[in-house]
Amino acid sequence: MDHIIAGRFQTKAKADAAAAIITRYVDRHDICIFHNNPPGQHGILPLGGDEEASPGADKAQDSSATAAIAAGLVAGAIGMAGGPVTALAAAGVAAYTGSLLGSMEGASENGTPGTLPAGRPAGVILAVRIARPANEEFVINDLRSGGAEDIEKAEGEWRDSDWVDFNPVRAPQLVAA
Repeated sequence: MDHIIAGRFQTKAKADAAAAIITRYVDRHDICIFHNNPPGQHGILPLGGDEEASPGADKAQDSSATAAIAAGLVAGAIGMAGGPVTALAAAGVAAYTGSLLGSMEGASENGTPGTLPAGRPAGVILAVRIARPANEEFVINDLRSGGAEDIEKAEGEWRDSDWVDFNPVRAPQLVAA
Protein backbone atom coordinates (compact mmCIF):
# COMPACT_ATOMS: atom_id res chain seq x y z
CA MET A 1 0.00 0.00 0.00
CA ASP A 2 1.11 3.49 -0.77
CA HIS A 3 0.83 6.50 1.53
CA ILE A 4 -1.30 9.20 -0.11
CA ILE A 5 -2.06 12.81 0.78
CA ALA A 6 -5.03 14.36 -1.02
CA GLY A 7 -6.78 17.70 -1.05
CA ARG A 8 -10.23 18.71 -2.29
CA PHE A 9 -10.53 21.84 -4.43
CA GLN A 10 -13.56 23.65 -5.83
CA THR A 11 -12.01 24.08 -9.30
CA LYS A 12 -9.59 22.19 -11.49
CA ALA A 13 -7.63 25.40 -12.07
CA LYS A 14 -6.83 25.64 -8.34
CA ALA A 15 -5.86 21.97 -8.24
CA ASP A 16 -3.63 22.42 -11.30
CA ALA A 17 -1.92 25.42 -9.70
CA ALA A 18 -1.22 23.47 -6.51
CA ALA A 19 0.04 20.50 -8.55
CA ALA A 20 2.45 22.78 -10.42
CA ILE A 21 4.02 23.82 -7.12
CA ILE A 22 4.21 20.24 -5.84
CA THR A 23 5.92 18.99 -9.03
CA ARG A 24 8.99 20.99 -8.00
CA TYR A 25 9.83 18.24 -5.49
CA VAL A 26 7.47 15.30 -6.32
CA ASP A 27 7.62 13.30 -9.56
CA ARG A 28 4.64 14.07 -11.84
CA HIS A 29 3.79 10.34 -11.92
CA ASP A 30 3.06 10.61 -8.19
CA ILE A 31 0.33 13.23 -8.75
CA CYS A 32 -3.23 12.51 -9.81
CA ILE A 33 -6.12 14.95 -10.31
CA PHE A 34 -9.71 13.73 -10.66
CA HIS A 35 -13.28 14.79 -9.95
CA ASN A 36 -15.29 13.27 -7.11
CA ASN A 37 -19.08 13.30 -7.57
CA PRO A 38 -21.46 14.40 -4.80
CA PRO A 39 -22.60 11.77 -2.28
CA GLY A 40 -25.24 9.49 -3.80
CA GLN A 41 -23.99 9.93 -7.38
CA HIS A 42 -21.13 7.46 -7.68
CA GLY A 43 -22.81 4.68 -9.67
CA ILE A 44 -21.40 1.92 -7.47
CA LEU A 45 -24.63 -0.10 -7.27
CA PRO A 46 -26.01 -1.98 -10.32
CA LEU A 47 -28.90 0.47 -10.74
CA GLY A 48 -26.76 3.54 -10.02
CA GLY A 49 -26.00 5.63 -6.97
CA ASP A 50 -24.08 4.52 -3.93
CA GLU A 51 -26.84 3.97 -1.34
CA GLU A 52 -29.58 1.35 -1.18
CA ALA A 53 -32.12 4.05 -0.29
CA SER A 54 -32.05 7.81 -0.10
CA PRO A 55 -31.41 9.05 3.43
CA GLY A 56 -34.70 10.06 5.04
CA ALA A 57 -36.85 8.22 2.49
CA ASP A 58 -38.38 6.02 5.19
CA LYS A 59 -39.39 9.09 7.20
CA ALA A 60 -40.99 10.65 4.12
CA GLN A 61 -43.05 7.50 3.55
CA ASP A 62 -44.28 7.44 7.15
CA SER A 63 -45.15 11.15 7.11
CA SER A 64 -46.81 10.76 3.72
CA ALA A 65 -49.06 7.88 4.84
CA THR A 66 -50.08 9.61 8.06
CA ALA A 67 -50.89 12.89 6.33
CA ALA A 68 -52.81 11.14 3.55
CA ILE A 69 -54.98 9.18 5.99
CA ALA A 70 -55.72 12.21 8.14
CA ALA A 71 -56.57 14.42 5.16
CA GLY A 72 -58.68 11.71 3.57
CA LEU A 73 -60.75 11.20 6.73
CA VAL A 74 -61.35 14.91 7.22
CA ALA A 75 -62.29 15.43 3.57
CA GLY A 76 -64.51 12.35 3.63
CA ALA A 77 -66.39 13.63 6.65
CA ILE A 78 -66.87 17.04 5.06
CA GLY A 79 -67.83 15.52 1.71
CA MET A 80 -70.58 13.36 3.25
CA ALA A 81 -72.77 16.44 3.28
CA GLY A 82 -72.58 16.58 -0.53
CA GLY A 83 -73.28 12.90 -1.14
CA PRO A 84 -71.17 9.79 -1.76
CA VAL A 85 -69.66 10.96 -5.08
CA THR A 86 -68.59 14.29 -3.60
CA ALA A 87 -67.21 12.48 -0.54
CA LEU A 88 -65.07 10.14 -2.67
CA ALA A 89 -63.76 12.98 -4.84
CA ALA A 90 -62.96 15.16 -1.82
CA ALA A 91 -61.27 12.28 -0.03
CA GLY A 92 -59.14 11.44 -3.07
CA VAL A 93 -57.98 15.01 -3.61
CA ALA A 94 -57.29 15.50 0.09
CA ALA A 95 -55.42 12.20 0.38
CA TYR A 96 -53.21 13.06 -2.58
CA THR A 97 -52.52 16.56 -1.26
CA GLY A 98 -51.86 15.21 2.22
CA SER A 99 -49.45 12.57 0.93
CA LEU A 100 -47.56 15.15 -1.11
CA LEU A 101 -47.23 17.56 1.80
CA GLY A 102 -46.41 14.74 4.22
CA SER A 103 -43.63 13.38 2.03
CA MET A 104 -42.08 16.83 1.70
CA GLU A 105 -42.24 17.27 5.47
CA GLY A 106 -40.71 13.85 6.10
CA ALA A 107 -37.92 14.46 3.61
CA SER A 108 -37.00 17.76 5.24
CA GLU A 109 -36.42 15.96 8.55
CA ASN A 110 -33.32 14.36 7.01
CA GLY A 111 -31.23 17.43 7.76
CA THR A 112 -31.36 21.13 8.19
CA PRO A 113 -31.38 23.31 5.09
CA GLY A 114 -27.91 24.10 3.82
CA THR A 115 -26.19 21.04 5.30
CA LEU A 116 -24.49 18.39 3.22
CA PRO A 117 -25.23 14.71 3.67
CA ALA A 118 -22.61 12.65 5.46
CA GLY A 119 -19.79 11.38 3.29
CA ARG A 120 -17.08 12.75 1.09
CA PRO A 121 -18.04 16.12 -0.45
CA ALA A 122 -17.85 16.69 -4.19
CA GLY A 123 -14.93 18.48 -5.76
CA VAL A 124 -11.67 18.15 -7.61
CA ILE A 125 -9.25 15.86 -5.80
CA LEU A 126 -5.50 16.36 -6.05
CA ALA A 127 -3.86 13.18 -4.76
CA VAL A 128 -0.12 12.82 -4.17
CA ARG A 129 1.67 9.53 -3.55
CA ILE A 130 4.27 10.12 -0.85
CA ALA A 131 7.29 8.19 -2.12
CA ARG A 132 9.64 10.08 0.23
CA PRO A 133 8.30 10.57 3.79
CA ALA A 134 10.19 13.87 4.06
CA ASN A 135 7.81 15.35 1.44
CA GLU A 136 4.60 14.75 3.41
CA GLU A 137 4.60 18.03 5.34
CA PHE A 138 5.60 19.99 2.22
CA VAL A 139 2.66 18.48 0.30
CA ILE A 140 0.22 19.23 3.13
CA ASN A 141 1.45 22.83 3.37
CA ASP A 142 1.27 23.36 -0.41
CA LEU A 143 -2.25 21.88 -0.59
CA ARG A 144 -3.33 24.14 2.27
CA SER A 145 -1.75 27.28 0.77
CA GLY A 146 -3.18 26.34 -2.65
CA GLY A 147 -6.72 26.47 -1.27
CA ALA A 148 -7.55 22.83 -0.57
CA GLU A 149 -10.71 22.70 1.53
CA ASP A 150 -10.09 19.24 2.94
CA ILE A 151 -6.72 17.52 3.24
CA GLU A 152 -6.64 13.82 4.01
CA LYS A 153 -4.21 11.00 4.64
CA ALA A 154 -4.92 7.63 3.08
CA GLU A 155 -3.37 4.29 2.31
CA GLY A 156 -4.12 3.02 -1.16
CA GLU A 157 -2.93 1.43 -4.36
CA TRP A 158 -1.11 3.73 -6.76
CA ARG A 159 -0.62 2.47 -10.30
CA ASP A 160 0.29 4.29 -13.54
CA SER A 161 -0.06 7.77 -12.01
CA ASP A 162 -3.49 6.93 -10.56
CA TRP A 163 -5.00 6.22 -7.14
CA VAL A 164 -6.74 3.08 -8.37
CA ASP A 165 -8.60 2.03 -5.20
CA PHE A 166 -9.99 5.46 -4.23
CA ASN A 167 -13.30 4.89 -2.43
CA PRO A 168 -15.66 7.85 -2.97
CA VAL A 169 -18.13 6.78 -0.29
CA ARG A 170 -15.61 6.31 2.52
CA ALA A 171 -15.31 9.36 4.77
CA PRO A 172 -11.87 10.96 4.44
CA GLN A 173 -9.37 10.79 7.32
CA LEU A 174 -8.67 14.53 7.54
CA VAL A 175 -5.31 16.00 8.50
CA ALA A 176 -5.47 18.22 11.58
CA ALA A 177 -5.57 21.91 10.70
